[in-house]
Amino acid sequence: MRRGGWLRFVAARWFAATRASGGSAGSYLAAAGIAVGVAALIVILGVMNGFQLGYIESILEVSSFHLRFEEERSGGPDLDVARRLASVPGVRSVLPFHETQVLIASRSGRSLPLRLSVLPEDAAMRDPGMFRSLSPSSANFPPRSGLLIGVELARYLGLGLGDEVDVVAVIQSASEGVETRSCRLTIAGTFRSGYYDFDFGLGFVSEDAVAELFPREETRRYVYGIKLSDRYRDSELAVRLGAVLTEARRVGLARQGDAAHFESWREYNRAFFGALRTEKTLMILLVGLIFVVVGVNIHHAMRRTVAERMEDIALLKAVGAGSSEIRRVFVLDGLAVGGGGAFVGLVVGLLIAVNVNEVFGIVEALVNGASQLWARIAGSADTQFRVFSPEYFYLMEVPVRVLFPETLFVVAAAAASAALAAGSAAARVSALEPAEVLRYE
Repeated sequence: MRRGGWLRFVAARWFAATRASGGSAGSYLAAAGIAVGVAALIVILGVMNGFQLGYIESILEVSSFHLRFEEERSGGPDLDVARRLASVPGVRSVLPFHETQVLIASRSGRSLPLRLSVLPEDAAMRDPGMFRSLSPSSANFPPRSGLLIGVELARYLGLGLGDEVDVVAVIQSASEGVETRSCRLTIAGTFRSGYYDFDFGLGFVSEDAVAELFPREETRRYVYGIKLSDRYRDSELAVRLGAVLTEARRVGLARQGDAAHFESWREYNRAFFGALRTEKTLMILLVGLIFVVVGVNIHHAMRRTVAERMEDIALLKAVGAGSSEIRRVFVLDGLAVGGGGAFVGLVVGLLIAVNVNEVFGIVEALVNGASQLWARIAGSADTQFRVFSPEYFYLMEVPVRVLFPETLFVVAAAAASAALAAGSAAARVSALEPAEVLRYE
């Protein structure tokens, strides 16, 4: 029998003997602990990825973009340069716009600050991703003669379609200094991005609608928002786009000036994305502590097994088995426990993660059923329970995204923790002398 086959044979026999003697309860408990840890991590990471990636994609599609650069010019944005940048392979869209802070006041007297994006009339064609993310109620994006605001802002100010609001902007220029300008706009529609900050503090309008506030002949700072087919190629494409912009300036299509600095989505959202990454890392570490606990249990169970099987180990060493080979037998047992538990946890975790909203629905049904029964017995009013009530949470359902690399890492870490614990427990095999053990047998 080959060396590897011998090791697997002995490991299988020992595992079967342990099970026949009723000593496998510790292994089953350890496998159950690993299964619970794997399932919990898969569900937690899936839900966390759903929330985080949803927020990140909303931010990148609506406000941040993958790459952006700014320039000051008069007469509106440079559409020729935008067209050149959009023709670069790997670029999905380029949207030039002007962004500023204004004050919006309703007829009821309520007022709030608003981040106003002044878009070209063909913004929906230039950046269809933004249009899909906002899901505006208006067919025109941006509205030709009106203001598009988020549903939360409209609810707070009590605004509906066709209502009028006053928009006040503070303008600073070298000739006039600081001055205020105002205009009256009609609410042309609302949007819902799924991100509360945008739905409460962001508005969109066309160039013509705010010509009174921002005349085209004045110098303004324009932002060119660039979206890529693969946002992780931002560094590579920033270099290529910089070369295209330099060439456009050389042939006179763009205004001469300092070299454009393309700001990546990583830099623009560094604080927010860094906080999300830290939160996710800490959650993995905290939930991953269950593997440490299970590993300690496996370590002590294997040490007990080594002590109980001293005679068997001595016989194997007497017939030529080395200490490292016997340790590998225990590692294989640990891998069997860890791999089995990880597989069960993987299946259970994926089932829960994919059907997490149905699981919450079952919980709600059980709680509401018990509540109705208690209301009939006690004669009290019945209340409806919801796990994620829209009154307290800004979501319609729990988003879930299970990523293959993270799932593979969790399963591998669970199996590896069991194997390492078994290997460390079998370390005392090296000091075992067969003659000392078999002398009195």
